[in-house]
Amino acid sequence: MDREAEFRRLYEANRAAVHAYFTGRTGDAQWAADLMQDVFLRVWQHLAKLTDMPDDGQRAWIFTVARNLSVDAHRHRHTQAGVAQALAHEPASPQQPASTAVIAGERVAVVGEAIRRLPEAQRVTLTMAAAGGMTSAELAAALGVPAGTVRYRLSLARRAVTEALDRYDHPRET
Repeated sequence: MDREAEFRRLYEANRAAVHAYFTGRTGDAQWAADLMQDVFLRVWQHLAKLTDMPDDGQRAWIFTVARNLSVDAHRHRHTQAGVAQALAHEPASPQQPASTAVIAGERVAVVGEAIRRLPEAQRVTLTMAAAGGMTSAELAAALGVPAGTVRYRLSLARRAVTEALDRYDHPRET
């Protein structure tokens, strides 16, 4: 079998009908041409199977592929249109000034330094509470101190960190 000759025969016998089918389904001649190209690519890929079929079986196979591609293309376009519509309704995110990242980095450094300056008992308690997500009762059991002591240490530690951030955010003019 001459693959190219058989493909040309199938193409010539079906191209006008397939293009008309896609044009009718899509309403767009260019989109129809793109879909037709996909159909005949599949014809080429499955040519050995198609040559064993009778002519009406070949045509049925080609139009089954065309219908499936049409449905897939419609779904794809519908999904794209929905996404575009949803994105059009999204508020534009405001551009952050470059200084925002610098200030955030400096604030992290202030928090880190404030934590390092805490007395060890407060630093350990605060770190365990923040990193471990433990309750005051769990912290008390782990540290071997009363739960009230844990809450007091956390209060003092949080106050110290808050004051350090407040000094950074609102420096006194001298």
